[in-house]
Amino acid sequence: MTYLHFDLAETLGQWALIEVAGFFVAGFALGFAHFGALWHHTCQLVEGRRWGLTAAIALARFALLIGALTFASLQGAAPLLAMTLGLLAGRAVVMRRFGRIAE
Repeated sequence: MTYLHFDLAETLGQWALIEVAGFFVAGFALGFAHFGALWHHTCQLVEGRRWGLTAAIALARFALLIGALTFASLQGAAPLLAMTLGLLAGRAVVMRRFGRIAE
């Protein structure tokens, strides 16, 4: 009887693991910045101040997000997954931080 042995380090190689970890960290930073800016933009819009600047920065924020995820997708499935998981982890940190303020 045989079994499947899956070792990620053996499959991807040492440098690929470092690359995937880098994409996770980049995704975390991107998620933290993206959702932190979203909170700031929401506060700006609720207060009714500088809606033109807020809209322009929101478009730039989305362009950066799309560009980063597109770049990760061109590198392969593992970097895209790592960046997406980092993005979600950054979102969780921002939501935990600002969720207390919003209550």
